[in-house]
Amino acid sequence: MKKNYIIICAFLIITSCGSPIKITDYKPNKYKVAKINQDTIFVPKPTRVSTYSKKGSYPFIHINGFKSYEINKSRAVKTRDSIFANELKFYATYSSFYTRQSMYEKFGNWDKNLFLKGQRTPFLIWEKVKLFSDKEKYYTVIAGGFECTTCNPSLETIYSSIIILDENKNDCLSDQNPELKKEILAFFSEGIKNLTNSKEFHNKFWELVLD
Repeated sequence: MKKNYIIICAFLIITSCGSPIKITDYKPNKYKVAKINQDTIFVPKPTRVSTYSKKGSYPFIHINGFKSYEINKSRAVKTRDSIFANELKFYATYSSFYTRQSMYEKFGNWDKNLFLKGQRTPFLIWEKVKLFSDKEKYYTVIAGGFECTTCNPSLETIYSSIIILDENKNDCLSDQNPELKKEILAFFSEGIKNLTNSKEFHNKFWELVLD
């Protein structure tokens, strides 16, 4: 019942040819990931580096950082009122996995995988997450991102993103609660700045995609 409720209330199947969306449970025991010996785990210093091309409007990406952020409407996630939820995008991150890695390093394994048509890598879903230690409130967090490896670099060619719904499937990034929106922005901004160099998340993630 819980699984069906989340799918019906939170996710819209986009009308197009084929199967535009697929949600699966994450089963960590299924994946056998090769271990990479890593002597030292540390938080890299925020740094801006050049991209593979100098032709774009912003040929840089940010290690443990981002250039700017923006809030747009999601392509697939709806609130309980059948309104598209907002998606917070951090532009020009070094990796499009930054918000997914941040969630993993704070809360461990995710609960579900959300595959959208046209994207190779899935959004990851954490359910009943207590984002703020001083508040007895729980959220559904959908973390994703996008990267175009053949485009001239710009702010839109690589980004990491987050969508958050509260326990009643209300959009936490709407203008209805500006204070909460500020807290979420600060939470994930700091999360990106404090990512470690650990390969643990990436090992699990790519085993999922390549399975």
